[in-house]
Amino acid sequence: MKYFSSIMALLISFHLIAQEIKVNSGKYSDYYHIKYEITSGKYSVNTEYGFNKGGQFEVFVPKEYFPITAPMCKKNIIIRMPYSNSEKRKRALYNALLLSKTTTVILELNPYVKVLQKEPLQVELENCNVFFRHKAGDYFDQL
Repeated sequence: MKYFSSIMALLISFHLIAQEIKVNSGKYSDYYHIKYEITSGKYSVNTEYGFNKGGQFEVFVPKEYFPITAPMCKKNIIIRMPYSNSEKRKRALYNALLLSKTTTVILELNPYVKVLQKEPLQVELENCNVFFRHKAGDYFDQL
C-alpha cells in the first residue's frame, strides 16, 4: 500500500504540472509556459549580477521549490530576464523581487525543456535555466 500511495502521488503531481503548463504553437516549435509563484523566502535575486542594460537580471530558486524537475541541476534553477530595449516593466518586477515579495510570474521553459510524454504532458528541464516570458520586446505576464 505504501508503494501504491507513492506512485499515485507521483502521477497526481505529474498531472498537476501538466495542467499548469500552457503550450503555445510557434513558427518552428511549441513553446512551454507556466504561471509560477516566486515565494518569499524561497528565492534570491542575484544582486552580484544586478539589473543590467536591457533589463537583464537573474533569480535563483532552489530546485526543490521549482515545479518542474531538473535532474541535471545540483542546487538552483536560474530564472533569467532576457535583453530588450524596454526596461520599465522589468525594473518594477526586479524591485519587487528585491523586496522579497511573493510574486506571480510567467516563465518560458524553452529551450531547455524536454518533453517526456505528450499525453498527459510530462516535462523536465535539461539545464538549470528558464526565462521570464518575453513577447514583442518586453516581459509578458500572461500565459
